[in-house]
Amino acid sequence: MREFNAYNLEDWPRMKSGDIIFKSTEEAIYYANLVDDRLVAYDLLKKWRKNTYQNLTALRAKKPMSYNRIFDLAVRAQLYREAMEEIKRLNKEGF
Repeated sequence: MREFNAYNLEDWPRMKSGDIIFKSTEEAIYYANLVDDRLVAYDLLKKWRKNTYQNLTALRAKKPMSYNRIFDLAVRAQLYREAMEEIKRLNKEGF
């Protein structure tokens, strides 16, 4: 397991495309609490989640299927959703 050392947004690990990399639910929630402009972060997460689902759909159509890659994409979409839910919760509670 990699060591988590992103204590601010500039140090956060990213993919080559610029998408945030989450390895756990805790990281997704921590990210949601770190962002300054939650609306922009929510929109980015929503876009990345949509792109992940598109990649997932395309992978399912390929033969033979790469189940490991499909699982990785499904988990990534789930972690994006969890960060989005935390942003919604923080906005609702007024933090």
